[in-house]
Amino acid sequence: MLLALAMLAATSLQASTPPETLASFQRTSFAKSDGAPAGISGMAQTDDGFLWMSGTKGLTRFDGVQFTPFKPAPGEHFLEAQLGMLFPAEGGGLWIQNDNAGPTLLKNGHLTHFGLGQGYVGAGVTPFPFFSDPLGAVWSVSNKTVMYFKDGAWHVVAPTVLSGDGFGKGAFDADGNLWLTTGGPGLLVKPKGSAKPPMRLPDIGGFDGNVFAGPAGLLYLADRQNGIAIYRRHGIGLTEVTAPVPLPIIAVLPSRTGALWLISNKYVVSHVSPEAITAAGKSHSVPPLEEVPQLGRSPLNIIEDRDGDIWTGGEGGLDRLARTAFHPVGLPDDIHEVSASIDAAGGLWVGSETHPVLQLASPAAPWKSTEVPSLTLATYADSADGTVWAANKLGIWKLSPGTPQLVAKYPSSGRGVPYSVIKDKAGTLFVSSPHLGNGVLAWDGKAWHDVLKKHATVKVMAVDRQNRLWLGGGGPNQLIGLSQRIEQRWGEAQNLRVGTVRSLLVDGDVLWVGGDDGIQFFDGKRFTSLVSRDAEAFQTVTGLVRDAAGNLWVQTLDGVMRIPAADVRKAMALPGSRVTARLFDATDGVPSVVDADRMLPSLRMGADGRIWTHTASGLAWIDPARVPKAPALPPIVVESVSTGSAVYPASARGVALTSAENSFRITYTTPALNHPERVHFAYRLAGFNDWQDVGTRREAVFTKVPAGRYQFEVRAVRSGDAASAVHASLALTRAPAYYETWWFRALAGFLLAFVLWFAYRMRVKALGRQMHIRIEERERIARDLHDTLLQGVQGLQLRLQTWAASPRIEATHRQEMTDVALRTRDMLVDGRDRILALRRLDASPDLAGDLRAIALDYTTLYRAGFVLTEEGAPRPLVPEVAQEILDIAREGLRNAFVHANAGTVELCMQWRREGLHVRVRDDGDGIDEAVLRDGGRAGHWGLQGMRERAERIGGCLVLRRGDEGGTELSLMVPARAAYASARLWRRLRRVRQAPHQAPD
Repeated sequence: MLLALAMLAATSLQASTPPETLASFQRTSFAKSDGAPAGISGMAQTDDGFLWMSGTKGLTRFDGVQFTPFKPAPGEHFLEAQLGMLFPAEGGGLWIQNDNAGPTLLKNGHLTHFGLGQGYVGAGVTPFPFFSDPLGAVWSVSNKTVMYFKDGAWHVVAPTVLSGDGFGKGAFDADGNLWLTTGGPGLLVKPKGSAKPPMRLPDIGGFDGNVFAGPAGLLYLADRQNGIAIYRRHGIGLTEVTAPVPLPIIAVLPSRTGALWLISNKYVVSHVSPEAITAAGKSHSVPPLEEVPQLGRSPLNIIEDRDGDIWTGGEGGLDRLARTAFHPVGLPDDIHEVSASIDAAGGLWVGSETHPVLQLASPAAPWKSTEVPSLTLATYADSADGTVWAANKLGIWKLSPGTPQLVAKYPSSGRGVPYSVIKDKAGTLFVSSPHLGNGVLAWDGKAWHDVLKKHATVKVMAVDRQNRLWLGGGGPNQLIGLSQRIEQRWGEAQNLRVGTVRSLLVDGDVLWVGGDDGIQFFDGKRFTSLVSRDAEAFQTVTGLVRDAAGNLWVQTLDGVMRIPAADVRKAMALPGSRVTARLFDATDGVPSVVDADRMLPSLRMGADGRIWTHTASGLAWIDPARVPKAPALPPIVVESVSTGSAVYPASARGVALTSAENSFRITYTTPALNHPERVHFAYRLAGFNDWQDVGTRREAVFTKVPAGRYQFEVRAVRSGDAASAVHASLALTRAPAYYETWWFRALAGFLLAFVLWFAYRMRVKALGRQMHIRIEERERIARDLHDTLLQGVQGLQLRLQTWAASPRIEATHRQEMTDVALRTRDMLVDGRDRILALRRLDASPDLAGDLRAIALDYTTLYRAGFVLTEEGAPRPLVPEVAQEILDIAREGLRNAFVHANAGTVELCMQWRREGLHVRVRDDGDGIDEAVLRDGGRAGHWGLQGMRERAERIGGCLVLRRGDEGGTELSLMVPARAAYASARLWRRLRRVRQAPHQAPD
């Protein structure tokens, strides 16, 4: 839970570097309910960035988000239940104080105890046994001596005990001198390079507690009785700087900025600024303290982390005091709706809804209430002459210079609260309010004038170099320009796409426009959108400022953003280029939330270059030239891999999972103690999935991961700072289950192939049986038709022929019978062809025998005789080629018997080495020349079908008239296509040549 620190003093209005006050810190508390340990007795930040805490329940690590209790490795344990002070070890690790024994070193997850055998003499009973020298080596004081740690052992420096109570605390100054306190009064010093024992310094008063070295040569002596004394060091000589702070002290922290943080014996944390120490030194007085409200958390110790944030820990948990980039200005607690402007002298003027206008003339002066009444929500500072103007329900006021006075009263009273006020280069004052005229009135020093031709609700105004008045508002995507009373309006038709305009910025010849839906810049010709890497970053823009370095500052409901100048220039030169914005919110000192309807714009540029933001109840500023750099992200730590049955710590060698562990969780983190909520992560398991953006989540979950080797990769980046990205990885191996091995997959593949093959064979057999049944049925039907119907029709035809030749029948009837007999014969031929087609089988190995059977069947119907001749030894044919030859020859025989009117049909088959030659010849009438010329008869497809079959098998088909009459059909099929042996030989030859062929 975030608690706003009390603003105890007004921040400087003129100095670029303000004095450090508690107002410059934001407090975050971590209680037991957040996981923080109770009773924190020691704290330290190790080299890897983690914050460690010791207490009644052992050791706890904190990464900014999660508190993780430390569990010693099996066989290891702490020496004491109540652990003491913690201190970072040189080169990584953590030293742990034990009151009754030597210290313990925690490094790489393991505990190592150091006693007399490892060089540690005595016990660390002092509250602060550890400290470091300027080179980073760790030193320790005990009840016996002073030691330093090197090469895995402790080495004694001062073997002689100078007091019965041993040493109390040690510290090195910047020059390398060693300062020591003992159980008695006084201070010891061992100069750098001296081989002598430490010597006691006289006249140091009664301080017998602890010594601390600070920056700028300061040395602090503190104990529980006398408080704290501040000395300035001159070599090894000391001069008291201020009067001692009479506050019993239990913890002291000199910060790197020169401030002093104290915890009293009443568990109150106090802050002494460097400026306060300097001022008190001039009069040798007690420096003033600022107390931090602790709400009963009883802090016991305090440290400063590497980012400059302050941490306190005690009985109630943990607190962080983080430095803020914005410097809040103290305002009355009940103030609301703030509008602020700065005059030429640096004076601050603040209007509000609840108070009369307030004036802060100088840092040392108190707030002064003026006669300008409340509900003054519109203020404006004219950068040209340094005057400050304000508008309220009465009219326009001139606040500065001089005494505030009402310079222009509205034509009628009782009007609403104005939105904005501005002055152009001619000295004309403009005020916008929906209750005044058409929305904007102008005061020329003598009278009021209505500016707009029709009413518009104007929320913000600006004046450019050409003295053009720009008005934002009147509705979504509406912008009005006025020049010499000539009004021009821009809207969606001119590509204005920012929604309701709430902020205007004149930047040279460019006008920046901010609204509910984004930011655009106008170069006089067109509006161009500013695109952010975060699609929702520029929503409800209430303020725009460009600093001297060219950075663009943007205020939204989320806070204030800074866009680097390089990104702005690129976006203006290359429209569509995405910009990166660094966000400053409440944790950075931006007070509360801005009102998006009033007090616009909410960002103002002061004459000294500082940028001011006013919100609903607060006011703060930032010097854009001194913006704190975002801390670098510490390295990512991949911590462990968890499965349902085991937890594997991450290591450089990687993690090996068993075959049963195919689902697991990987935890990772980065110890970003400063703004951890702004750290976003993305991860992937290379070889399994792509990058996944997971926001602030610090674990990755994977399920059903196949066996294999993987690389887990994770990256972290601060939002708005792509350059801050850090990466980490972890090798991960999952052993295969038996069903994931190659031999199992090969066996399964073989079995699957066998099952598929067997199923195919069974299906083929089933289809074969079905086909066989169908063929037998077709043959039975064909036989029945042939033996009954066709034989009967043939008998009828023969009877008709006999009657047609009988002289007993009249000639006219004999001719009719002859015609009927011929038609009957044609029916027989057609029926015979249908039956042959019905009984058509695949070609057998005896092609000549198949063709002889077909021809002899035709001789029963026609007068022509048949002659078959074969030359050469028959060879096995390729089955599909044999089928095509059978079909071509059968069609040729049919044509010869049916159409040629031949006496003899001859079939000649020549089995040659170069191929198979098949000829069908007849001695009939000869084929019609028109048929040869046209390639067939219209409506008949027999010849065309024969040619297509010949082409499919690579053969040559020739049809011509015979030399002595009749027709000859010649089919030549090359051996490579026809003979099965030739095709097999070609395949073997290819196989033999394949190894000698060059690769493609």
